Amino acid sequence: MIDISNSMADRAERVTGSDADLTVRYSLYTDDRREWGVLHILDPMERVIGLEFFESEDSWMRPNAVNDYNMAVHEGFPVSVIVPDRVFSQFIRDAHSRGGEGFSTYLFSEMGLTPRLRA
Repeated sequence: MIDISNSMADRAERVTGSDADLTVRYSLYTDDRREWGVLHILDPMERVIGLEFFESEDSWMRPNAVNDYNMAVHEGFPVSVIVPDRVFSQFIRDAHSRGGEGFSTYLFSEMGLTPRLRA
């Protein structure tokens, strides 16, 4: 299983390293089998200017995942979903069939992230 928290920490460092005025906060979620996270990018006034959902190999399959992305989009936030490279095609097909709309999807490798396995 991918260590989502390390990937989010790496991404947070990159975001704040490219713009010191931004703040990044992230939350890690888990259920009995899966782990995923949400990274909040905040402007200097502490307003959310972007949300990035970090998914593991199978966390994106949870029943409410696409609804979570869509809800954030409908609230007016720019939303990105970052998935492991090897599940990208399957994720795109599934998200589309479940009504996913208005969010961007990126591979971990596109974001310059090398996921580590959780010990």
